[in-house]
Amino acid sequence: MSESLQRGDQSQLAGAEIDKAHELANTLTLNRLKSKLKSDPTADLALALKQQANSYPQLRGTLAHAAQKKVAARGQQPQAAQQTEQRQPEGSTTGTSPRDAQWQDFVVEPPIQITHDLDQSVVRLVGLNDDSCCRPGADPHIVGELAAGMNKAIKNGQVLWALHGTVVIGLGESVVVKIGSSLDPDEVENLRYVNTRAPAVPAPSYLGCLTARQKTCVFMSRADGVTLESLWPGLSTEHKISIRNQLNEIFRALRDGPHAQDVYQGDKPRFGGFTSAICKDMRRQQRLSERAIETEAQFNDFLCHQPGRSATAWITMIRSAMRDDHRLVMTHGDLHPRNIMVKWEVDGRGSAPDQTESKIRVTALLDWELSGWYPEHWEFVKALSTIKAHGKLSDWLEYLPTDAIGSWPVEYSIDTLLDRWLG
Repeated sequence: MSESLQRGDQSQLAGAEIDKAHELANTLTLNRLKSKLKSDPTADLALALKQQANSYPQLRGTLAHAAQKKVAARGQQPQAAQQTEQRQPEGSTTGTSPRDAQWQDFVVEPPIQITHDLDQSVVRLVGLNDDSCCRPGADPHIVGELAAGMNKAIKNGQVLWALHGTVVIGLGESVVVKIGSSLDPDEVENLRYVNTRAPAVPAPSYLGCLTARQKTCVFMSRADGVTLESLWPGLSTEHKISIRNQLNEIFRALRDGPHAQDVYQGDKPRFGGFTSAICKDMRRQQRLSERAIETEAQFNDFLCHQPGRSATAWITMIRSAMRDDHRLVMTHGDLHPRNIMVKWEVDGRGSAPDQTESKIRVTALLDWELSGWYPEHWEFVKALSTIKAHGKLSDWLEYLPTDAIGSWPVEYSIDTLLDRWLG
């Protein structure tokens, strides 16, 4: 089969999957309204309709994103660049330059639409001084200048991470741009939510977003340092304990404070993404909730449901062992050393890593795509879900911030059985 025919088949498949995603978004929206009417057929839907109008575009985009990822996974070519994830320490100078790769794949071309205000740091970075170019509805001529400046910055930038057509490029010391054709809207909305509602949590600052043809470009502040994963095997016990203590403080800040009350929308708890209210379960494939979830019992039913499979005695046994009464808390959802940025310091100043004298500081938590409101054990369970018992991170369990997130061995064991059943 020719390459052009393969692309055509892939395009048709993508179109069909996206149509299904849009149909699901409509079904979900109607189901949420029906659930409100079920308890009170005379209810005033004005507020509910307004909430659905605000969340519907993101719901539609998130489901379409999941469909695109599904199609991309089916159509992967056996090339190293597509099969493996490449992540460079974000504070290093050894990342790949787009000039050494096919930087043309990353360029921004019209038509361009600014979907969220661009921060002044982004505008200055691309060589512009006109504030009017950083807002939705900006003058097309100025937006064209923005694109030219951005392409120059991309060409001179540093590839920090790349996977399946998505790339993160460092544009100088303080800004990164994430570029892809199927970025999850939840990552942006969750990050904006954390920046606004939990500012004490060290996370990249959201700096704006634009779309250019099929690409989405999300700008964020550049986290200082390197990934904890890159340093972990060589760290002393003292430094690992220091990391744990810092993470305890960070996750206390994430779970506590005034924003903790946001978990209730009216008299009902909120599950899933901070804005989309979509629950996600990332295993070999990502699964998304297909209806509004309002109780942990419904969340557990979602975990134990696999489309196309009958409920066997095994899954019935697993479901019967799952608690339905955990506290609902603000959750990162992917607490892995690759998503934690750290930096060596001596007396508060950056330094080369001399472990006998240096301190190590957590500078940021990355990748908020899977975050949201989840039962209190979920952070612990997901923090261990991709850790190998005999790998270089095998002792990660010993240094999890359990003072803040708790220790949940029973729930983890049940989830491991669930993972085996899901296959």
